[in-house]
Amino acid sequence: MACAVAMAPARAEGPAAGNPAVEPPADQPPVVMDEQVVRLPRAEAAGDPLAAATVVEASRFEGEAKGVAELVSTAPGVAVSDYGGLGQLTTVSIRGSTANGVLVLLDGLPLNTAFGGAVDLSTIPAGWIDRIEVVRGAEGALYGPGAMGGVVNVLTPAARAGRWSAEAAGGSFGTWQAGGDGAFSLGGGRTLLLAGTASGTRGDFPYLHDDAPLVDGNPLVPRVRADNAALRGGLLARLTAPAGTARLDGLFQLSAGRRELPGVAYSLTPDDWQEDGRILAALRLAGPGPAEGLSLSGRLHARLDWLDLRVGDASPDPWHQRGLATGLAGEARWQVGTSLLVATVEGGAEGVRARGLQEVVRGRGSLALSAEALLAGGLLRLGPAARLDVEGPFTGWSGRLGGALRLWGPWSLRAGVGRTFRAPSVAELTLEQGLVLPNPDLVPEQGLGADAALVGDGPLGLLSVGAQATRYRDLVVYQAFGFQRLKPFNTGEALITGLEVEAATAPLLGPLAATFSAAFTWQRPRLISDAADQDGRDVPYRARTRLFARAAVAPGPVEAHVEVHQVGRRFTEPRNVTPPLPATLVWNAGASVRLRHDPLLRLHLEVRNLADDRDLGDRYGSPLPGRMVMVTLRAGSAPH
Repeated sequence: MACAVAMAPARAEGPAAGNPAVEPPADQPPVVMDEQVVRLPRAEAAGDPLAAATVVEASRFEGEAKGVAELVSTAPGVAVSDYGGLGQLTTVSIRGSTANGVLVLLDGLPLNTAFGGAVDLSTIPAGWIDRIEVVRGAEGALYGPGAMGGVVNVLTPAARAGRWSAEAAGGSFGTWQAGGDGAFSLGGGRTLLLAGTASGTRGDFPYLHDDAPLVDGNPLVPRVRADNAALRGGLLARLTAPAGTARLDGLFQLSAGRRELPGVAYSLTPDDWQEDGRILAALRLAGPGPAEGLSLSGRLHARLDWLDLRVGDASPDPWHQRGLATGLAGEARWQVGTSLLVATVEGGAEGVRARGLQEVVRGRGSLALSAEALLAGGLLRLGPAARLDVEGPFTGWSGRLGGALRLWGPWSLRAGVGRTFRAPSVAELTLEQGLVLPNPDLVPEQGLGADAALVGDGPLGLLSVGAQATRYRDLVVYQAFGFQRLKPFNTGEALITGLEVEAATAPLLGPLAATFSAAFTWQRPRLISDAADQDGRDVPYRARTRLFARAAVAPGPVEAHVEVHQVGRRFTEPRNVTPPLPATLVWNAGASVRLRHDPLLRLHLEVRNLADDRDLGDRYGSPLPGRMVMVTLRAGSAPH
């Protein structure tokens, strides 16, 4: 049995936001054990290798029916909000930010839209995921405005000829998914990757409901979640081709879905539904420049989003909303000895059209400069970056300085400080959406953060222990305005301090091939307010503690694992007077067996919420699923 681990990632090829549709840098060499591939979390992201980051390989959880939300929740500093489960809305917060304050990318292209609101992670098909980079901190200088708490960059598989896979899964509550992908050589150095995926659920899970929450000792009543079905599908194509001394990359992504909106137990909405979709396309040309060490690239991209929504009986017709964003970017990279200089310029526009409202278009542009240098004989690595952005009437700047000092062996000390902003969206400024009013007087939100960590990244595994402090100002908060209406105002301010710990081991205990990993977050999410009864209180819906832990064994063709997710209690209002949402503890487990080696064929069993806790709920009182069983049959090309 061979076992070799190399845990020093290659130098990134530039900011992820400027390099979509590009085959990623060489992956960390895998641990190969009896025809199995075991990958560990990595601590460097391509866009900012000096930032606090976790790189989650989807292959580590192969066959477990995990989507973007479940994979992201394995990183420290991250909080995922699940609104009803099973195909319903899921959002992410990093370091106590609002969900709006996380920049979500797909192959480096932003998914945050002019519609406003957070990116729904459930709209990204699980079958597309190759790996996810979770970057923590104010990262606007390298990724663009909106990255106040951090960045989630979902990367799809590279177009490597001969690679293919297919899977089908089914399980509890009428849940199913199917998909496949394959990469083909077209000759002349051209390669095409095609992928398709589909998933759905009836969503009719049993749960326990408190019909009289204000009555002590009131028994919970069994109910079944109804009108909770969801359906989603997606298509992905990637093309790589030589263009003289340059390289051309093309990317096309289509995803669309429909979900029922069942409401909450005390206010069911059996006739409400939502249909949404996204088309994203990009072309990138990259090659050597006229001078030694100089490389140039250009990118063109476009994204179309649509949303059709029926909520309530106020209007007989659904709400229709369309958004279009386009962009053009150029980048120059100059390698001078051990230093790297990068300059990026971008321009574009985004527009929104909604039923009965005038179309609104807003231009945008940016200029970014960054560098990376090795000093003190390679022991010290510094990475300053600055960016100027113009978004419609708003102009803002972002800055970032990161550094890493190599101490001994695999150990290093990393630290960074950053500042960024998020401009109000077109919807927040100008669109009246039902009972939600716009506010043209909004100003950009601001984020300022600093962190430091001791990182060990070597053949035995990964260990990172760090501290961080982040301050958010002028946060957009929706408040009551008039009769049963809401309006956004810049009234939010918060200081988040905390600790972030991440650990993962290489395979241990000989042929048992046991691996252990964990991510722990402790934070103090404090409100800053002029109101004495709110100042210093916990930010609503921000837990102080979160824990993910996983143990797995892989003897021969068999694999088994168990994992736990713990979330601390969360207050629901700024005075912290109302009893908080209680802490939750959820166990998951699974196993798989290899049925065939080449082509690779594996059968997976996954059990989520092993203890069958049926009184779990989201922040609005919507129930979450109890025990869920999924069986997956997966085939694909054998790893080499």
